Amino acid sequence: METHQTNKSGRKSNSVLPIFLLVSLISGILLCGLSFFLDQTVIEWVKTHDIKPLKELAGFLSSYGDWPQLMVFGLIGLGLSLFLRNRRLTQLLICMMVSCSLAGALVNTVRLTSGRTRPNNGEALQEWNGLWHDGQFLLFKNKYHSFPSGHSGAASGFFGVPLFARRPYGRWTFLIAIAIGWSRVYLNVHHLSDVLAGILVGTLIAYLVWTWIGPVIDKRLVQPFLARKNHAL
Repeated sequence: METHQTNKSGRKSNSVLPIFLLVSLISGILLCGLSFFLDQTVIEWVKTHDIKPLKELAGFLSSYGDWPQLMVFGLIGLGLSLFLRNRRLTQLLICMMVSCSLAGALVNTVRLTSGRTRPNNGEALQEWNGLWHDGQFLLFKNKYHSFPSGHSGAASGFFGVPLFARRPYGRWTFLIAIAIGWSRVYLNVHHLSDVLAGILVGTLIAYLVWTWIGPVIDKRLVQPFLARKNHAL
């Protein structure tokens, strides 16, 4: 009887999860859309609340919250998990690095081609410019690489995996991604909508990587590697 109730509860949970994710995705898209109307208000708020300790904190988070730094943290953690022969942690860290890389690649591809001016770009006459505007090729001009936020996409891809892996610390680690996104707005290098779009893309990729690629990584990579290591010992 108890087993029957457990199975029934599990089936109910599995049926509710896709609906919850769909509602979350739609809500995220709507929130991103609405954020465009708040961009200028947020920019003005940031200009009038320039607090030195917060600026220093934002600078610190931005310095260590981009793809290269996150990969270093991931590699350090991966080395430790392999040393401890922790299968689940190894799978988690590999997924975090894969998700971060995919999210970073996608977000930066859009960012480099959208031509949206950064909030601190006082030279631009219009906000959206594409790759070419007024006789200038903008691919290598950083002031026109605002949408979406590369930091937010990579960080959400990285810290979003523990969230979907249902680790006890998953919700707390995802706050780091949100803090990194906040830092980009507070430093006035991204609009609010840039950051929310980056977080949405990164979180979606984190879910897809953990759900679809995670089991493959565990079966084809992690388990065989640890089995060989244990056999060698």
